[in-house]
Amino acid sequence: MLSARPASPAPTTRAWLGALLCALALAPAGCSYGISVRRAANTDLSTAWRDSVVESSDLSPRTRQTLHRWDLDSHYDHQPLDAYARLQAAAANNPQPDLLFALAEMSYLFGRRAEKDENNEACAYYYLCAGYAYHYLFDDPAARPVGVTPYDPRFRLACELYNMGLAKCIRAAQRTGRLDPRQQMHLPTPDGQGFTLSVVHHGFPWRPEEFGTLLFCADYQVVGLSNHYHGYGLGAALIGTRVADGPDTHAAPGSRPSALRYPREVSFPITAFFRFEGSVADLGARRAGRLELYNPFTTQTVDVGARTIPLETDLTTPLAYFLSRTDLEGIEYTGLLQADKVQDRAGIYMFEPYQPGKIPVVMVHGFLSSPLTWTTLFNDLRADPVLRDHFQFWFYLYPSGNPYLATAADLRETLVRLRAEVDPQGRDRALDHMVFVGHSMGGLVAKLLTEDSGDAFWQLVSKQPFDQVKAHPDTLAELRRLFFFGHLPCVRRVVFIATPHHGSKLAPSPPAKLLAQFIRMPKALTLAAGDVAQEDPQLLPGLKEGPITTNLDLLAPGAPALELLAARPRPPGVHFHSIIGDIIGQGADGSDGIVPYKSAHLGGVDSEVVVPASHWRVHQQPRTVLEVRRILLEHLHDLRPPEGVAVVVPPPQTLPASAN
Repeated sequence: MLSARPASPAPTTRAWLGALLCALALAPAGCSYGISVRRAANTDLSTAWRDSVVESSDLSPRTRQTLHRWDLDSHYDHQPLDAYARLQAAAANNPQPDLLFALAEMSYLFGRRAEKDENNEACAYYYLCAGYAYHYLFDDPAARPVGVTPYDPRFRLACELYNMGLAKCIRAAQRTGRLDPRQQMHLPTPDGQGFTLSVVHHGFPWRPEEFGTLLFCADYQVVGLSNHYHGYGLGAALIGTRVADGPDTHAAPGSRPSALRYPREVSFPITAFFRFEGSVADLGARRAGRLELYNPFTTQTVDVGARTIPLETDLTTPLAYFLSRTDLEGIEYTGLLQADKVQDRAGIYMFEPYQPGKIPVVMVHGFLSSPLTWTTLFNDLRADPVLRDHFQFWFYLYPSGNPYLATAADLRETLVRLRAEVDPQGRDRALDHMVFVGHSMGGLVAKLLTEDSGDAFWQLVSKQPFDQVKAHPDTLAELRRLFFFGHLPCVRRVVFIATPHHGSKLAPSPPAKLLAQFIRMPKALTLAAGDVAQEDPQLLPGLKEGPITTNLDLLAPGAPALELLAARPRPPGVHFHSIIGDIIGQGADGSDGIVPYKSAHLGGVDSEVVVPASHWRVHQQPRTVLEVRRILLEHLHDLRPPEGVAVVVPPPQTLPASAN
């Protein structure tokens, strides 16, 4: 694993291009995640309205009828604002459904006209639109001379008026600098006085001061994700952005980097809801109400009076929006070819702050990859309410150019440091039951966390007892952390996905050998190798033979470290599961195109499932998602069946594989 490597000149442009081509040959389509958003077509209430209005009129026939009943239809044509004020006075006195619906519709129209004229009053009109629609939908039916039912087309349109009024009010307030999503919204009025609404946050792991600009899910179309998790109801589905820019940790300036990291520009889903208090008269007079922001992962309904109302939710668009802007795209190439450039960003990444009581599911990517490879699986698992209520999903980023023994050592230290940061008293029992999901080489890294090394790994590189090694103290410390380690008790379950327990024939192939010439090993390993070669040339005979061994060598069939790791029995109290890709469909002679079935197969596992998919896509397939979900439910069931929740653990997916 170690050998000395002289400094080499910077590769030429042609050499870099050759290395990149080799990388693409090794990972066809493996790093082209293709997940993003594009601007959606303009969304407006007019689409929903078109079916209920006469083409020659701005108002629906039902609202025109209401104006006629109050002898205001002609007046509205000449003095619309005065007709509007008269209806407001009538509704404050007697809030009949016809009046409330007409006022909601008229408020929306006035808001659109003010917005077109760049008039700040648009914000207040949209607020009133949502308010009148709210009272139409939720006021006590017993107090009305005419009832409102969901079968009335106006009811469905009132829901649209509420949602669009809310959304456009937020847009207008934010555009004019009148919305602070941390605490309040200020709305102007024609008399110049204006009024202020409070902003209340519900169920977020993010602090209110971390809330930045609010974006609208309706403005974007998701690209590259098959499943879009969108719930329908009242409210506005938003993309929340985090204020914090620059550093991706919460560590104090000058302190040691935190083990917890958040991707730069991380975004999260929000559902906005206007709650109007008091009567219809209060709506026009003192502007009673508040803007409520809900975390749709924890809240999908709200109570209004005695009624439970579903909220509009969108869990997928905020994720795709983040991926369209993340600087993690392309980091897999740097992590392979120049590990030290990524080392300072390595660590556990979270899309939400740490949540005590939830079991971590840690996803470890493979060779020439990054946490972005888990997007499909993460999107599907997080949409399951039972899973997201009991698990939190973490992602380990590391430079895949590092030997996997070094990566496992780094991850081991990161997890110990993370526990000390978030749970220094050791009270969160959920952290004692972590689940690791590893794709390809990531499965080997995860398996190493469950092992007690003894001196077995050291004996692979030297027959000299370690306590007799002569080297600089820093070198001894580096060798000790690489080759001598104990299992982490917190790792209770590992899912291997397309893991090459016995290697891959692609590793020693000519393209791989060429690519190896461009891999720059971490400085710490290079210095340790040079120190050992200088102090004790006989300690590691391999030092004389060439450069430091790369992962491409360590993943070759028959590699001693691989065979040693594969031969070690499953540790007591740890569960192993295998998900194996097969695009050939030949059982024991099958392969995912990179890892043969015989290499991915590991004896003594709790379950094994074969999925008809290639190596680079197997962890993104529906059958894999179903199996990982089953494993997590099994893990949850074994630990603590949640009260009031029937956790039905389905059997493993045993459908025969067929080539895709």
